[in-house]
Amino acid sequence: MSLVDIISACFGGGSRDSGGSTLRQAPYLDANEAAQLPLDAFVQRSLESAPSALEQSNAFTDIFRKHVASGAADFARVAHVVQDSQLRLASNDTDRATAQWACQMLALLGEREKSGYRPPGLNGQSYAQVAGADSGDWEKQNQAPPAAIRPPSSHQRSEVYIRTFFFPSEESFSQLIGFLDSAQRTLDICVFNITDNDIARAIVAAKERGVEVRIITDDEQLECRGNDVRRLQEDHGIPFKTDNDPEKFMHNKFAIIDRRAVWTGSYNWTVGARRSNNESAICTNDPAATQAFSGEFEDLWSKF
Repeated sequence: MSLVDIISACFGGGSRDSGGSTLRQAPYLDANEAAQLPLDAFVQRSLESAPSALEQSNAFTDIFRKHVASGAADFARVAHVVQDSQLRLASNDTDRATAQWACQMLALLGEREKSGYRPPGLNGQSYAQVAGADSGDWEKQNQAPPAAIRPPSSHQRSEVYIRTFFFPSEESFSQLIGFLDSAQRTLDICVFNITDNDIARAIVAAKERGVEVRIITDDEQLECRGNDVRRLQEDHGIPFKTDNDPEKFMHNKFAIIDRRAVWTGSYNWTVGARRSNNESAICTNDPAATQAFSGEFEDLWSKF
């Protein structure tokens, strides 16, 4: 569910008693006036005027999307404004509880948006703390040797994780799909083979939501039965490159999302690996690891 969806769910049409009669008369807010409001005022007044907001749903949704796209939406702040407004407007304990839970979901969504992919089920005490290089200028990875191992600097993310996965396991597979689904800007894939249609669908979904997707794969595997890579290019315009060397394998299995988290291991992106093989993989947002894999991908992309 998107942030806009959750906000929309918070827009009640006014509190009603058990007989269905309206207990609060909501003021009218015109979409043209709403478009001129800053974000906090827009959220507050659209909630106060929820019936008119719903009458002009397309316009109000567009206004809110523009606020989000502009980068002005601090999700925690939006959740706070929604909660304050809903608690003030609620007429009973059920309304108030509904408002509080809706806003907790907003706040959780905001945490995910800020931190990028975070494997579910981990709390702050169970993250593996890993030393890493500074987070900026990932492109310079190829121009200088890795920095000496040291504790993460103060401006890095406070929580660095490493998560392990083993196959065959549908739970582990669902984590891979969640990883792909969390890509917001870029998805760079470097794998020996792709034959799992569920993975292919996740890649297509990333492309359709505006993520820049690139694939590197093995030239011989490209011609194997069931390989999805060529179809992803022909049907969805996703570019790919191969090693174009019959004497060698392009045997990597890694993917990087948004140049801030990497998935890698023995796991091939195939149905056999998912359901039959003994495989392993890790996912991490460690800056040094992510920069190194990003640099390797760019090297191979240029080479091939």
